[in-house]
Amino acid sequence: MLPAVLSACAQRDDRGSGPERIILIVVDTLRRDHVSAYGSPVQTPNIDRLAAAGQVFENAVSAFHSTTMSMAALFTGHTPSIESGDRTRTLEWNTFASCGLARFAAAGGNDSCVPGGLDTLAEGLRSAGYWTVGAVSNRLLFRPYGYDQGFDEWIEVGATEAGNEPAAASRSARTRTARQVNRSVKAALQSRPSDRFFLYVHYIDVHDWILFGISYPESVVRFDRELGALLEYLEAEGLLEDAVIVFTSDHGEMLVDRKLHFDVKRHFGNPSFEPLLRVPLIVVPGSRRDPSALIRSQDVMGLVGELAGIGGGPQPDLEADELLVTEQLFQTYRRGRWKSLWERTRPEVLLFDLEQDAGETQDVSGSHPEVVEAHWKRIEALSESLAAPDAEKRELDQEALDRLKALGYLDEEGTGP
Repeated sequence: MLPAVLSACAQRDDRGSGPERIILIVVDTLRRDHVSAYGSPVQTPNIDRLAAAGQVFENAVSAFHSTTMSMAALFTGHTPSIESGDRTRTLEWNTFASCGLARFAAAGGNDSCVPGGLDTLAEGLRSAGYWTVGAVSNRLLFRPYGYDQGFDEWIEVGATEAGNEPAAASRSARTRTARQVNRSVKAALQSRPSDRFFLYVHYIDVHDWILFGISYPESVVRFDRELGALLEYLEAEGLLEDAVIVFTSDHGEMLVDRKLHFDVKRHFGNPSFEPLLRVPLIVVPGSRRDPSALIRSQDVMGLVGELAGIGGGPQPDLEADELLVTEQLFQTYRRGRWKSLWERTRPEVLLFDLEQDAGETQDVSGSHPEVVEAHWKRIEALSESLAAPDAEKRELDQEALDRLKALGYLDEEGTGP
């Protein structure tokens, strides 16, 4: 019954007033190739129900392989960057820089990771008359980093437990499961001041697969069951009527430690291979956008804005068909079928033809020097335009260190992406 309900409730006359409800569902660390709607053998029937009632985007990618960067991009519409103006070194990875928006921080101010001067998706929707509520279970999104900007109600699910030993991390994970997130969402909606709302739900169960001692595919299946529970609740409450649902992920996961001669574990990047970047994106009932076109995390803000009738977000930092991922050790650039990986401190580059080599196994830089040169020139220009050379240096406080280490974004020496 659910696909029919989703399809029927979201048929709109598109007069520009926006739907009554907008629901953004983000599944932390969910790879596109582990969703059955994308051809995966992993069975995700509840995600498939969304896909059957809506529009499936085939070329959606994350702006970065960490939650801080990708969600900052999604909420502000800007490309995250830790460029310093010198491509051989980046901004220091800290609480201030880890959203990738340091170039927008107020000079001399005490800005948060998501600078207060930027317009956010939630602010735009609130100005359009939506009650805005977010329920997040990734500690990197907790206050005071600025992700709550524009939300009338901001719910942080899960305990922040001191210490980074495996036992503490496992205990903490059990306080932030999808079941707990759904319980918080239901409580918030039961006391909602308006039926016209924007609901953002961020689940972290798939990210926590190792902490639960299960396989990655099993974690996806477990989450899918809880997604079904959320959709059934919304349907029973009549909250899927005149609703738009946007379903996506913040980034992917490697699963295999080695790729070519690189040791890339989980979602830590350096460099960013496609399993880290390819994410699902499903919109119910659909949009006017081409589902085969590249859409990045920063484009989702504009997509939701268009669906709500409030506009398409800020002027893009990149051309529509390109992606730049700026990491501490690498710059990754993708345009059309071509993708290049550039080490910051050595004059070496790898070039992949993603049409012929989706698995990124063959370096073809030697046979396509014209592509390498074009990529290099573009990276030089973007490194300058996206740089924050005068960004204030700030040290990570202990709470921030604990959050980053517990979720795997910093090693014990404090080195990040």
